[in-house]
Amino acid sequence: DLEEISEVEEERERPEIGSESESSAYGPTKKKKKKPREKKERKPRKKKRDEDDDDDDDDDGNMKEPKSSGQLMQEWGLEDVQYGFTEDDYKTITNYKAFSQFLRPLIAKKNPKIPMSKMMTVLGAKWREFSANNPFKGASATAVAAAVAAAVETVTVAQPTSVSISQLSSQQGTLKKAKTKEGKASKPNIFPLNKSEQTLCCSKLFSLCILGCLIFQSEEDFLEESDFDDISIHSASVLSDTSGATKKKARRGRRKRKKEDGDGYETDHQDYCEVCQQGGEIILCDTCPRAYHLVCLDPELEKAPEGKWSCPHCEKEGIQWEAKDEEEEEEEPAGEEEDDHMEFCRVCKDGGELLCCDTCPSSYHIHCLNPPLPEIPNGEWLCPRCMCPPLKGKVQKILHWMWGEPPLPAEPPAGPDGKPIDPLTKPPLKGRPEREFFVKWAGLSYWHCSWVSELQLELYHTVMYRNYQRKNDMDEPPPYDYGSGEEELNNEKRKSKDPQYAAMEERFYRYGIKPEWMIIHRILNHSFDKDGDVHYLIKWRDLPYDQCTWEADDFDVPEYEIHKAFYWDHREQILGEDQRPLVVRKGKKLKENYPKREVPPDAPIIDPTIKFEHQPWYINATGGTLHPYQLEGLNWLRFSWAQGTDTILADEMGLGKTVQTIVFLYSLYKEGPFLVSAPLSTIINWEREFEMWAPDFYVVTYTGDKDSRAIIRENEFTLEDSAIKSGRKVFRMKKDSPIKFHVLLTSYELITIDQAILGSITWACLVVDEAHRLKNNQSKFFRILNGYKIYYKLLLTGTPLQNNLEELFHLLNFLTPDRFNNLEGFLEEFADISKEDQIKKLHDLLGPHMLRRLKADVFKNMPAKTELIVRVELSPMQKKYYKFILTRNFEALNSKGGGNQVSLLNIMMDLKKCCNHPYLFPVAAVEAPVLPNGSYDGNLLVKSSGKLTLLQKMLKKLKDEGHRVLIFSQMTKMLDLLEDFLEFEGYKYERIDGGITGGLRQEAIDRFNAPGAQQFCFLLSTRAGGLGINLASADTVIIYDSDWNPHNDIQAFSRAHRIGQNKKVMIYRFVTRGSVEERITQVAKRKMMLTHLVVRPGGRRQSRRQLKNEKDKPLPPLLARVGGSIEVFH
Repeated sequence: DLEEISEVEEERERPEIGSESESSAYGPTKKKKKKPREKKERKPRKKKRDEDDDDDDDDDGNMKEPKSSGQLMQEWGLEDVQYGFTEDDYKTITNYKAFSQFLRPLIAKKNPKIPMSKMMTVLGAKWREFSANNPFKGASATAVAAAVAAAVETVTVAQPTSVSISQLSSQQGTLKKAKTKEGKASKPNIFPLNKSEQTLCCSKLFSLCILGCLIFQSEEDFLEESDFDDISIHSASVLSDTSGATKKKARRGRRKRKKEDGDGYETDHQDYCEVCQQGGEIILCDTCPRAYHLVCLDPELEKAPEGKWSCPHCEKEGIQWEAKDEEEEEEEPAGEEEDDHMEFCRVCKDGGELLCCDTCPSSYHIHCLNPPLPEIPNGEWLCPRCMCPPLKGKVQKILHWMWGEPPLPAEPPAGPDGKPIDPLTKPPLKGRPEREFFVKWAGLSYWHCSWVSELQLELYHTVMYRNYQRKNDMDEPPPYDYGSGEEELNNEKRKSKDPQYAAMEERFYRYGIKPEWMIIHRILNHSFDKDGDVHYLIKWRDLPYDQCTWEADDFDVPEYEIHKAFYWDHREQILGEDQRPLVVRKGKKLKENYPKREVPPDAPIIDPTIKFEHQPWYINATGGTLHPYQLEGLNWLRFSWAQGTDTILADEMGLGKTVQTIVFLYSLYKEGPFLVSAPLSTIINWEREFEMWAPDFYVVTYTGDKDSRAIIRENEFTLEDSAIKSGRKVFRMKKDSPIKFHVLLTSYELITIDQAILGSITWACLVVDEAHRLKNNQSKFFRILNGYKIYYKLLLTGTPLQNNLEELFHLLNFLTPDRFNNLEGFLEEFADISKEDQIKKLHDLLGPHMLRRLKADVFKNMPAKTELIVRVELSPMQKKYYKFILTRNFEALNSKGGGNQVSLLNIMMDLKKCCNHPYLFPVAAVEAPVLPNGSYDGNLLVKSSGKLTLLQKMLKKLKDEGHRVLIFSQMTKMLDLLEDFLEFEGYKYERIDGGITGGLRQEAIDRFNAPGAQQFCFLLSTRAGGLGINLASADTVIIYDSDWNPHNDIQAFSRAHRIGQNKKVMIYRFVTRGSVEERITQVAKRKMMLTHLVVRPGGRRQSRRQLKNEKDKPLPPLLARVGGSIEVFH
């Protein structure tokens, strides 16, 4: 051993030691990995798990021939997997990870109960055989595969050597200098060392090793392959056996001790990869016992990371590395002084003369400090990390970063006479600018956001800091993100007019904080601290309830006093007594003169049976005006309420069913509470309409995650503290507790999920928006909502009948189960709905329960709406795929009643995809040329689809004529292709589909509807974008693919043809000629005829001659220019 050490030391003392450390392949910024070596005379090491296999090796150390996979499977009684590998398999499966992912499911399928240990052994043997049979790789690959397979059984670790290091200390003068030490691998021309110091420095040898599975067979291999780099001692996965490491190892009780005969370290880290369960060169996590291959990480790493490293599991759980003092297991020999300080500078990672901290192991060059020190200080010295002040709280997220001002230079040292040295003679060393981070604090509002230093963030939130580093450019600060959403020019104008806004913009808005997040929505609750001071729980606008914060009574925020007054007024209205706090602070009472609000009457002051001839006064106070037909609807709803008749308001889409419902509930006021269930996408619109038409209503939106809903239940449902149990679990509310809100807005899903709390409340009125959700009486929503205690039910739907009379019956059954409870009798009675007497009878049956008006009936001056079917041809590529689909399923298409329903449905969907675009098929998408940015080539994208070819021509004309377009499709992947198409054409657009949540959805709508908006197109999915959305700023609708249910398409184009539209609305429905889409159109026409007969009593009928005249009309100018055929859709 001593000879080996001397050889290595001689090798280290050659002239290369003066080279820069950066020239090493394993520089100071990389984790060093070194393959272990094995002594010639070493006997094989026994693993604990393999104690029974000691006799498997011969005395001479030769290993037995490994068993084949077939032998192993036969020995263990398992069923072997016979798979013939092709040339493509040998080319594509190039590593063990890919091989394991391919073959492991096949073995598990035939042997479902195979133990994990046997699975790993069999996979290793299979991989060895696969590599041996690979015709494209040589013998080296076979050897590597054999080593990987062997790693499943055993992992060998090299034996490190240890060399003692003498300490260098000196005392100068009478004053005691701060502790210094000589580090390793010093950079040349920085601190010149004398010859004796160089000899001492070069003699410090640290043998580093990492867990591995490849064994060097000779000392020459070891010396040739090893690449020592003394500077990388700080690397997280490297185990060293220096004197300092020995002391550290002795202190740590949880590490296994090194054996006397010493064949390497044994740590409590696992010796196999966490992902593939194999050995090999692995990196160790510093915060848990896990280990990983570089290629098994997601994403893969090319090089080992520097410094302390946490695995993906620890980063996900938020586990941070902390240096902990642990008790020493054995006493150190007396008089022996050991130095735990780092052998390199913490900043530049280089050695040399280092300044050591007196309280931690950190070491620094004096010129690497910020600001640099002119000389080594006297007395004790604490490093910047030890002097770093703690944070005032926990950081929730990082909003922005910027370069801060460099620190002031250190004071110049005193001269021999005690006077400061002249700065002109020796100028002070200047500091470097450091990063500062703008952070949001957990539990505090955005008003408390502040700046922290980079060192604070690195010390106290290591994982968050590293994640931010990975995702952001740390050289250039990010551009300012104006949360207000306005353009820079408008911001400058507003700042010049409003100094307060300019100050907020400078302090908050430009760092991504929206102005709404700084505005109080309402005060939820209050509490008193130990000094008797009152604090309020504040809900901030546009933020979920889990972002509510407690603020002091004297907190300086706009309109705070107004909201406090409203909070106490509302408590007085619910509880019947004034509970305003008269808290004494420093001998003085708080404000008692809160502005009082007018208390509304306890009951409606106008009899609901009395008809309003004019708009009531409480609606005039809001500044809104009802249309005559809306006033008529209000009177009808009030009369039905008084008579106890549950109703369906079935006005056509766009006639303001939401407004009529709100003013109806507002007229009842004290009769609540009211429950409104609506699609999640329309909840925000309901909130806005309530604020507009019922400003005195206390409306609570019960949505969000479990934490948000728990806060709502605790603070918004009742004013009685013990009425509801706190926590994320849902409990029933105590009976007869005073309800705090007037209206509760919630989604369909939460009606079923939180049935315990919502079902324990007696509701005066239930409103279900888009009530065709109740068309199936077997749905969970229907069954659970039927069990709620409800006095009055109001259903809102623009399409009460969508497919058949059975759906209409289920709506009536939910409304009045006592009257409508026999489905078979109902269907039998109206079996032949085409007869005039049955239609009249059905109208009489629906009359008391349903009110339906059409836009054509109530708005004589409303712009016209024209819907046209535009027939398009298949492109050559589409014809090829269309023929391929039919040929592949030819037998299924021709079979009659053969039980191939599933296959038939798949064929229908494939044919619809083909009519839209062939790139919707994976094969075509893979073969299609892709641009560097990931999008498809625009010219080929258009040429491949007949619909896109026509759309390209239409949009060009529509853009030139100043129109704005809505494009609806049922397939979100088709919307992706349309996005690529619009990008290629250079059109600005917005998009809404099922994956875009309510807040982002409403922002997109507001941007599109804003005056002077530049967006030309709006892409929407038919189902998600067809409910409760107002896009009246568009006047052209293109239905790219039709729905089997025509009412979904009607819901879609009604987004544009509604109140507020002042232009003629053109609707173009694309239908591919001679395809499955023509059949879909025929089915849609039949369903529309049923709706026309049942729910449109007294409607104007068109004669066949009128229909024929419309069909004979010439093409509209647009289609005449771009080419296309037309059919009027009724």
